[in-house]
Amino acid sequence: MLTKLAKALGLKQPAGSDAEQDILMLALKGKCAGDSYYHDMAQSVFDSAMEGDEEEDFYRFHARQRKIGIQAFKKEVENDLSTLSGAQLHAIAQHQNYHHGLWLLEQVIAHPNCEFATAFGIYWANQPGDYYARYDTLDHACEDINALSHGNALLLNAIEQKTKLGTFAQTLPLPDVACFVDRKPDYSVKPMINIPAELRVWL
Repeated sequence: MLTKLAKALGLKQPAGSDAEQDILMLALKGKCAGDSYYHDMAQSVFDSAMEGDEEEDFYRFHARQRKIGIQAFKKEVENDLSTLSGAQLHAIAQHQNYHHGLWLLEQVIAHPNCEFATAFGIYWANQPGDYYARYDTLDHACEDINALSHGNALLLNAIEQKTKLGTFAQTLPLPDVACFVDRKPDYSVKPMINIPAELRVWL
């Protein structure tokens, strides 16, 4: 089942090649790296929660995270990501959704090979208009550290900053993000007037 983000980013159902399976596996590993839920459990609770799943890949990843620690496991994923191309990072993002947290997407956006197409899809999946409706600027949204959406605001801000600096690679075609936009955006009025020109979507 493809997520809404995956569809917006242009994902096709994987055919099962080794390369595609490697991407799926790394996406799963990254999801586990950004999730401390199982790491913080007592061993007996972890064993009970995972009973019957011992052969699953997510069990293996969470077990390793518990063994070496959260930061060390995150470092492993960062090393795995470091050699990926923009197209591979794009595929990683396609296999991620926001129920899995933002950590992996943050690593993708920060990666020097990240494509603008990937960032563009992630940006609109985060509904930037909602933040600009509540805050004058994304900087103000980022300062609201108690907001449940604080992490999303940081991610949006990172995308805007890299876009303004022109540091994203630009070889992949832009995805269709119309599914994230309720109506034709009016960029002449608030909140949409605050969307940077480079990130605007025209329906």
